Amino acid sequence: MSENKQDNYVDFIKGNKIVKSTVNGLYRFLVLWIIKYNKSIHGYGIMKELDKFFENLIDEGVIKKSNPSKIYPILKQMEEYELITGEEVAQDDKKVTFYQITEKGVFFLDYIFKRFMLHEMNPQWKLIYDDLMSNK
Repeated sequence: MSENKQDNYVDFIKGNKIVKSTVNGLYRFLVLWIIKYNKSIHGYGIMKELDKFFENLIDEGVIKKSNPSKIYPILKQMEEYELITGEEVAQDDKKVTFYQITEKGVFFLDYIFKRFMLHEMNPQWKLIYDDLMSNK
């Protein structure tokens, strides 16, 4: 593919909402996973971890870095669904909420993982996985 054509495609991706919608769809799953594997983490820490997943897209200007207006509504909803708990702690003269995953949250995360990620159970997911791995 010519460099000019590739640049046009990158510009198309930057202006397209499909990538942003895909990232937004992954956020909830990733937030829960990040909390599970960090045992106890505050919102800012979650945002930093999320940005690591999407570093290349952020660097290319396709999406923006995580921000509080995006993360905290997700955390609030997860608390309402009892997937996580938040505990306020005084830190440097500020109240900081640290989040932990609940038993229900672990079950939910495992359920999603087993139903969507285990491609051996579903031939369609296996096709996608094999295609993605062959394009490395």
